[in-house]
Amino acid sequence: MKMKTTKPLYLGGKTLSEGSVFVTDEQHGRQLLQKGYAVECDDDGEPLVDLTEQEKSPDPLSSEKVAGKPGGKKKGS
Repeated sequence: MKMKTTKPLYLGGKTLSEGSVFVTDEQHGRQLLQKGYAVECDDDGEPLVDLTEQEKSPDPLSSEKVAGKPGGKKKGS
C-alpha cells in the first residue's frame, strides 16, 4: 500500500517528514489512515521507505541465546 505521511513519522529506521512517500502492508496502512498519520498516495513518486521489504524478525531471543548456550535439541529428547 503506497502512502504519504501527514505528520513526521519514524518508519523503517528513518524519520520521514510530512509529505514523504512510503510503502507498507495493508494492515499497517489502515492503522496509519485511522490515526490520521498518513493518506493513500497514487502518484509515481519513488517511496523513501519500503516496509514490505523489511526482514521479519528471525528468531526470538531466548534465555539460552543470552546465556551463550548452544541451541539445538536437548539431551534425552
